[in-house]
Amino acid sequence: MRKNIKKILTIGILISIVNSSIIPVFAADNIVSSNVSESTISFDNDKNNSNAAQNVAAKKDLKLNDAINAAISNSDKFALKSKEITYYRNKEDLQEKSTDFNKSLATHSYSDDVYDYPYDKLELQEKQTKQSQEFMQDQIASDITNKYNDMILKQIDIDKLKRNLELKKNDLNYLNGKLSLGMAISNEIDDAQIEIKSLQDEIKAKENTLSDAEDYFKVLTDLDLKNTYALDYNNIDYTKFKIDGSIDQCIDDRLNSYFEYDDKILDLTKDYIKDLKDEGIKDVMNEEIPTAPKSSDYMMTDTNGNATLDSGKYALSLIAYEQKELKYYNDLNSYGSYLDGKYQYDESKVKLDDTKKNLKNALKESYSTLLDLENKIDTLKEQVNSTDTKLRFAKSQVDMGLMLQNDYDKQVIASKDLDTTLRKLVYTHNNLRDSIEKPWILSNQ
Repeated sequence: MRKNIKKILTIGILISIVNSSIIPVFAADNIVSSNVSESTISFDNDKNNSNAAQNVAAKKDLKLNDAINAAISNSDKFALKSKEITYYRNKEDLQEKSTDFNKSLATHSYSDDVYDYPYDKLELQEKQTKQSQEFMQDQIASDITNKYNDMILKQIDIDKLKRNLELKKNDLNYLNGKLSLGMAISNEIDDAQIEIKSLQDEIKAKENTLSDAEDYFKVLTDLDLKNTYALDYNNIDYTKFKIDGSIDQCIDDRLNSYFEYDDKILDLTKDYIKDLKDEGIKDVMNEEIPTAPKSSDYMMTDTNGNATLDSGKYALSLIAYEQKELKYYNDLNSYGSYLDGKYQYDESKVKLDDTKKNLKNALKESYSTLLDLENKIDTLKEQVNSTDTKLRFAKSQVDMGLMLQNDYDKQVIASKDLDTTLRKLVYTHNNLRDSIEKPWILSNQ
């Protein structure tokens, strides 16, 4: 759990990295819609601008929810949860029989609450498993969402590099023309060719990484992105996080749901330990150790004065001694188990409380980061409107012959950074929002 808490804290690092790239650049035509509502951001025709989109028409659109449902259906771990529920139900049936048998053998008259503790705990564990199965659906959804979005970002990055590569090739052709006129030197040609080779290598490396991601996505979902399905680039749902009341109460409510059955099992264990103490589990410490009977105490003298052992009484005494010895041994072991259980309860309670405190603090920090992100997203939406205007002006300069088409295309590509930055901010915002609303998704990794 602490590892997962550290994970949510590191999300803030991404924000500072992403924020550093927010600069006043030109926005590409139709890449980001300037008509953005308060709760939704639309990336229009993004897929159509992709170099990889030439084959998209032959593929089926894969919506995120469909990918999530496919991953849940394909998850062996999720299916195993149903078997775990059945396991606990069978254990409950067995424990019910065992409890009845233990009561029939008991030499200590404990209350029903004490005898019923193992069964009651199994019932709670069954309910906890059912809850964890529901939580697992959210965990799978979060994992698939992150992988889905990451592949979109990878493809956008590749498309941008490919478009930039075409412009670099145009520059090289222009340089060759200048060289033939004596207006450039061969070293400039060499530098341009090196830059093109570097871009080609980078594109190849990123395509390999994307291919690996698509292969693993198929393992998780049984959906083939290379031949059958295409990701949906067009729309991203963005809803500002709103709460009723204080953030502390909101987080407390989420954590109470998350740790509901951990708390109930601990409460049940606490009552069980108290019942054992009240019903004399420690009494054995004040008892004398049973002593074995001496045969000399069971000697008889017959009429002739001969000493003989009363074997019947002696045998009965030995049986009574062995029974006392066994009870004393069992009572000692029970008290030892009681001490172990009491410490384990105390340790578990401290660890659970510590986990809650750390997680609450991390979620509160995430909430502060979330509010900052929402402000940044609002600012970016304003920048989108501004850059659209600037890009339209640049296009008019091209039309009037005051700017080269190649230079305008470079501005369009540069503006893609704004689009990608906005996507990253929204993806991160949604991830943080989901982590606050469903903190159990943090235990996915």
